[in-house]
Amino acid sequence: MPPALMWSEVHRPKRIEQMVGNEDARLAILKWLGGWVSGAKPLLLIGPPGTGKTTAVHALARQFDYDLVEMNASDARNRESIETRIKPVFANTGIFGRRIMLFLDEVDGISGREDSGGLDALVDLMKEPTVPVIMAANAKSAKTKELAKACKVIEFSPVPPRLLLLFLDHVLESEGVKLGPGDRVSIVNNSRGDIRAMLNGAQSRAAGYATVSNRDVIEVDVADAINGYFAAAGKENAVQALARADATFPDPRYQGGDAEARRRDMIAALFSSIVSAHLDQDSLAGMLDTLSRADVVVGRVSRRRHWSLLRYVRDMLSHGLYEKSRGKGIKYSQYAMPWQVMGPSFARGQTVRKLSSAIAPAMHVSKRTFGTFVLPYLARAMANEKVDPVQFAVDNFDDGSVGESLAKEIERTRK
Repeated sequence: MPPALMWSEVHRPKRIEQMVGNEDARLAILKWLGGWVSGAKPLLLIGPPGTGKTTAVHALARQFDYDLVEMNASDARNRESIETRIKPVFANTGIFGRRIMLFLDEVDGISGREDSGGLDALVDLMKEPTVPVIMAANAKSAKTKELAKACKVIEFSPVPPRLLLLFLDHVLESEGVKLGPGDRVSIVNNSRGDIRAMLNGAQSRAAGYATVSNRDVIEVDVADAINGYFAAAGKENAVQALARADATFPDPRYQGGDAEARRRDMIAALFSSIVSAHLDQDSLAGMLDTLSRADVVVGRVSRRRHWSLLRYVRDMLSHGLYEKSRGKGIKYSQYAMPWQVMGPSFARGQTVRKLSSAIAPAMHVSKRTFGTFVLPYLARAMANEKVDPVQFAVDNFDDGSVGESLAKEIERTRK
C-alpha cells in the first residue's frame, strides 16, 4: 500500500460486522434499516469523533446496495439552504434506479432560530422522509434536543482500550510495522477511544514522529500554532506545530461565517501572516502558490463531499511551505495588510458606521446606501457651504459626537 495513504482510510471496515466496538449500536442500526419504510423516523447517531458513526453508514450503504448521498449539515445554515439541498434527494432515485440513502453529518453544527431557522427546517423535513436518512452528531446538546424527538437515537461510545489495542496490532501486522509495547499503550491511551486518532498516531509514530495526543491537537490556538510553525528549528517540530492548531478548512465558496470562524480558517490565517510579512518576491510567490493549491483541494473536497481527504491539506501546507519560509521572520497576522494601511481604514470605518447609524434613518436610506452614495456628497456640500458640523449634529440629532465624526469626513473631503 502506498505510504502516502492514511491508515485510517486504508483500514476502514468495508462491512459493519468488521467494525470494532459499539456492538449494540451496530445491531440497532441493522434492525432500523431492516424495518425501514417510507416515512419512518430517521436515525440520529450521537457519539464522540472516531467511534465509527461515519464508517457504519458507509458500510451499511455498501452492504445493502444503496447510493449514499453525503452532506455536511453545518455547511447549510438557514432554512432555504437546508430545503434546497435535501428536498431534491427525497424526490429522486439513485443511478440506474438504485435506492438512495441520505447521510447528514455534523447536524449539531447547524444553526437554529437565531440563524434563519436551519434546525427548524431540518426537523420539519424529517417528519416524512421518502428515503432512509441517517444523521450524526458529536454530542447531545440543546440544538439536537428537538431533532432527537423526531428521530430514533442511537448512541456510540468511545471504543474500549483492549479492543483498540487488538485492532492496532492487526493494523501494524498488516502494514509490516513493529512498535514497542510502550509505544502501543501510549498511542491507545492518547486516542481516548477514538479509532481514527489512534491510527493517525500509530502511523505518525511508525514514520518516526512523536505521537501527539488529542488533547494537544485541540488546545493550541491558531495564532500560537502558526507562530510555532514559522519559528520552529526543524521540520518535525514545524509540522507538529501546525498539526496542533485549533483550525479548520472551510469551503472557500462559503466563507461568510462569524469573525471567529474566519480567524480559525487555517489557509486564511497562513495567507494573512505571509502577505503581511516583508518577503522577497520569489519567496512570496512560492508560498502563495502552495496556499493556492491547498485552497483548490479544499474546494474540490467540499464540492465532492470527500471530507476524509481534508486531513491531507495540513500536510500539503506544513511540508510545502517549510523550506520557503525559514528565516523570513513571519509571524501570525489576522489581517491581510500592514497596520500602516489598515489603521486609517479601521478608523474611517468606525466614523462611517457612526454617521450611518445616526443619519441614514433620517434620510430614509439604508446604512450601506448612505455610506456609499450619500455621505461623500453630504460632506462636500457642507464643506462648500461652510456648515458647522457640530452645530448641525446638535440641531438635528442632539448629538455633538456625530458632528465630530462629520468634521473628520469634511476634512478628508477637503484634502
